[in-house]
Amino acid sequence: MAFSERLQLIGAPASPYTRKMLGLLRYRHIPYDVIWGMPEVVLEQMGIAKPKMTFLPTFLFEDGGEQLVARCDSTPIIRELESRYEGRSVLPGDPALAFIDYLLEDFADEWATKYMFHYRWY
Repeated sequence: MAFSERLQLIGAPASPYTRKMLGLLRYRHIPYDVIWGMPEVVLEQMGIAKPKMTFLPTFLFEDGGEQLVARCDSTPIIRELESRYEGRSVLPGDPALAFIDYLLEDFADEWATKYMFHYRWY
């Protein structure tokens, strides 16, 4: 299987986490391709092993060999992208600010989406 120079992710237009990561990729000028669909179905069609927990978005990373590996948790993926791609960092250099950044991102990922969904469907 030939790999692309572009990062691949599987997402859904209504997913706030997909939107978050697309915004990050655009801001950092990281070339990417989106496969719109359900990760379980797309990964099965591509013959790629599903992660233990599959949710949106699911990124496909090269494992250093001839395989693609699926990963889904946005916070560790942001840190992985920071190590793989230079320029336009989204993580503060100051350790105290980096901790606050991590805390706010985790809060937003876990709780702010609950407010969003409440107001979307209430």
